[in-house]
Amino acid sequence: MELNVNTANPNDNGCCCARDMFSHRAPVRVLERLCAAILVSLVFTGIGRAAPNPTCTVQVVAGQSIQAAIDGAATGATVCVGAGTYQENLLINKDGITLKGAGPEVTVLEPPTQPRPFCPVLQIPPIGGENFGLNGICVADLDPQGKVLRTVNDVRVTGFTVRDFSGVGILFGGTNRPRADHNVAASNKSYGITAFLSTDGLFEYNTTYGSGDAGFYVGNSPNANFKVRYNTAFADLWGILVRDASTGSVTDNLVHDSCSGLVFLNTGTTNGVHNWRVSNNIVTHNDKFCSAEETELPFSLTGVGILIGGGDHIVLRANRVLTNHPGGEPSLINNVPLAGGIVVVSTANISVFPGFSGGVAEHNFIVNNAVLDNQPFDLVYDGLGTGNRFVSNRCETSLPAGLCR
Repeated sequence: MELNVNTANPNDNGCCCARDMFSHRAPVRVLERLCAAILVSLVFTGIGRAAPNPTCTVQVVAGQSIQAAIDGAATGATVCVGAGTYQENLLINKDGITLKGAGPEVTVLEPPTQPRPFCPVLQIPPIGGENFGLNGICVADLDPQGKVLRTVNDVRVTGFTVRDFSGVGILFGGTNRPRADHNVAASNKSYGITAFLSTDGLFEYNTTYGSGDAGFYVGNSPNANFKVRYNTAFADLWGILVRDASTGSVTDNLVHDSCSGLVFLNTGTTNGVHNWRVSNNIVTHNDKFCSAEETELPFSLTGVGILIGGGDHIVLRANRVLTNHPGGEPSLINNVPLAGGIVVVSTANISVFPGFSGGVAEHNFIVNNAVLDNQPFDLVYDGLGTGNRFVSNRCETSLPAGLCR
């Protein structure tokens, strides 16, 4: 199949642009399946946004140590890792490193029998120290207590499968201009690909699945300015989670078959979650049930398509939010169910971290989305915030009634 791609227009990537998604000339299911197939293809092939192919400074082949190559690499080096399965956990704590595998499922990183003591703890003010477990690739410069010593700049990780780690697949902590692209993070017990205390990041053309927590996560980054685009997340706890991080875009992602799809959550640990632009995502069949006991959250997660929890100035435009059904009894927040296609609620009375609570959802704009066949409602709003607008959404049911008009 040949794709004719116009890279001058970010919507014309061969994948579910707004005009195609809302065309009435094709059935919903046909468009959904076609767009999903193309999205998955794009993640693995990079069609439509050709990945840079820098010259290798250092070459690693099977049987050699990736970490030794990183340690010996100069600032700005490209460390190319050939095909094979490597049993290592890695640390990048210098600037300008590109760590380039031969491609997902070709270059595979798995836990070693004797892991190195890299990033055992990350200090995330004001929460404190977070011990995620054994991380696959850690990009950070930390002291022994996990405090960020300095910002690590311009690190890119591309072309890997990172799987079966007890912590995070790929972790950025205290970074500037981090980039993860064309990777697969599979069955890691914490997060798939995440960034904390980071700015100006880019996650694109990655796939996560089987994560014990969020597939993709941008957290505790008050000046995030992140782009999260052309990714696929499925069978995770949260597909894509943006928590206490501000400014950025989440576009053209496929999020399905998790407990919750795409979530913007204010827990009160920074200045909130605001100023995000969210468009052209497909969020569907997030039906799994994750109980509060299982997640250690003050609520269960199930049947959530897109959630704005205490966020402000978030624009949801031209997304397809389809067939998200609770797999168990959803929690009630502010007397409305925490389940449905698009859910907008206050978190002012919710404490995810001891001593902190979120805020009301205000000045959010939900416009021109297709929100269909979700349960218990396509649109859910607790009515506590001000300035929230629901305009020209294609939907059938809402709480309160009338939001679909």
